[in-house]
Amino acid sequence: MTYEPKDETLELLRSLSEAFGVAGFEDEVRALIQERIEPYVDELRTDAMGNLIAYRRGRGDRVLMLDAHMDEIGFMVSYIEENGFLRFAPLGGWDARIIPSHAMTIRTQSGQLVKGAVGTPPPHILKPEERDKPFPLEELFVDIGASSREEVEQRGIRIGSPAVIAYPFERLNEGVVMGKALDDRVGCAVLIETLKALKGEELEVTLAANFAACEEVGLRGARTAAFQIEPDIALALEGTVAADVPGVHAVRQPTALGKGPAITVADRSLIPNPKLVDFLLELAEEEGVPCQLKVPPFGSTDAGAIQQTGKGAIAGVVSVPCRYIHSPFSLMRLEDFANTVKLTVAFARRCRELF
Repeated sequence: MTYEPKDETLELLRSLSEAFGVAGFEDEVRALIQERIEPYVDELRTDAMGNLIAYRRGRGDRVLMLDAHMDEIGFMVSYIEENGFLRFAPLGGWDARIIPSHAMTIRTQSGQLVKGAVGTPPPHILKPEERDKPFPLEELFVDIGASSREEVEQRGIRIGSPAVIAYPFERLNEGVVMGKALDDRVGCAVLIETLKALKGEELEVTLAANFAACEEVGLRGARTAAFQIEPDIALALEGTVAADVPGVHAVRQPTALGKGPAITVADRSLIPNPKLVDFLLELAEEEGVPCQLKVPPFGSTDAGAIQQTGKGAIAGVVSVPCRYIHSPFSLMRLEDFANTVKLTVAFARRCRELF
């Protein structure tokens, strides 16, 4: 039987995916999340880094931090040519091979969105030896149809304007959706749905929900948020690498679609306490949630920064597998998302048992 999400769940995923939120420019995403979680939390604030931190007060003196980052990989205008073409620099980890010929959206100083295309020389004029080589990032440019630097500036674009490759969110079939920025807007959606599911319950811990800024440029927001929250235990909620595609051997497939939430056993930033991993696996079995262990050592997450901040915390990662992250589109199975929410809710209810 295919999992059928509620209309509001699909709309949540759509709105989060389509929101503009390049690292350091998360305002639109933060406002969207704040509006949705206000009914489910006791306290809400935005810190100096741009993190959105919310609290649900519970019994006892233990603090659980659930973290999902708001930012997506993108670009920043680095130079404006005299003839109106834009040069750009990456914000986050892009593969330069996939950038040419995509539609680029630039946000102006006033918040308006300007569309353009990532231009390259046409293949007709390339030398044979050039056709098989990817274009270096520094050779790419954006064409917004302007004919001069003055025209670009009149439209509100300047050096430092943020940009992203953006396409609409789509439902490909009953079980699969496709959209940009599922790393980590899907984690944000898991955290929102978790807060909603816990409404009215008194937990045995205080729950601090952190929607983090600037994860894609060095786990920056989570580090400062953890310093303020001082959690005893933490989970980063992520959209992670699923590589169950032709040509990739199983040993290099960190996760796969359709196998449920991925529990990290190690990555480049984190080695979770084995007791936490075992607890998550036991919870998943008790809740009837299919799950998988994420193959190390690919990727890094906010949990690595949280684990090392202040007095430290027992930290782990639960992720929704997504194919093609750090690209213009990612694919996700809706049932994996629902099972990740179910596991996260159970963890919030019972994590006090770890102490």
